[in-house]
Amino acid sequence: MPQVSLEFTPELNERINFWSSRDKEKPDVFLKRIISEHIEDLEDYEEALRISSEIKAGRMKVYSWEEVREHLGLED
Repeated sequence: MPQVSLEFTPELNERINFWSSRDKEKPDVFLKRIISEHIEDLEDYEEALRISSEIKAGRMKVYSWEEVREHLGLED
């Protein structure tokens, strides 16, 4: 795994220390976790954009909740 060295402003370092201690994590563990979560959020956003484009282009269909319930035989 590549090593990365980051320099933070004193204000950002203080914020990192605050949130990492609040979450009961070491700052490096906290940073790894939040970076990973942010990357996952970016990937989810990109996937949502792709799906939205597919729907707009007519290559993917959207079903209402009622249609799904009816198809699965979940009607009351």
